[in-house]
Amino acid sequence: MADSVHYLCRDINGEVHIVHRSDIVRRTSVYALLYDAKGVLLVRDSARIEEQWDLPGGGVEPGEDLIDALTREVREETGLHITGQPIELCQFIEYFFDVESGTGWESTRHYFRAAATGTLEPDGNDDDVVAARYIPPPLPAHDLTPVARKIIALAAIDEGPSR
Repeated sequence: MADSVHYLCRDINGEVHIVHRSDIVRRTSVYALLYDAKGVLLVRDSARIEEQWDLPGGGVEPGEDLIDALTREVREETGLHITGQPIELCQFIEYFFDVESGTGWESTRHYFRAAATGTLEPDGNDDDVVAARYIPPPLPAHDLTPVARKIIALAAIDEGPSR
């Protein structure tokens, strides 16, 4: 019997592409929700056309632990160091299609609530992040990526730090 499993993957324009499971590239990534008296730490990605803020994070390297990857990504993108034990808020799987490469992706994303110390690099990392800022609530929804909005809402951050 032939393998007939395919995935529906949306591209950046909302078009749907059908990709056979053997052609799907799998990627695991981690993201941090860092929130303290200064606000929520957000970054701007150089690849985004829209100037929206997102949560810091990125891809997990082969063989890398999720928390180690989270620590590395936050340090690379913001200059800050994760402290304590991050708590996983949620994870989800999304299928998308990269038009430029013609590749279908399965993206497994893990979101953690965490704390960090150090000196923030506000001008980004000269790579994929162009800015990093603490933004106090109430957060402007139109300035956030859709996923960042949902994760921040899931963590019930909207009225400032709890005291």
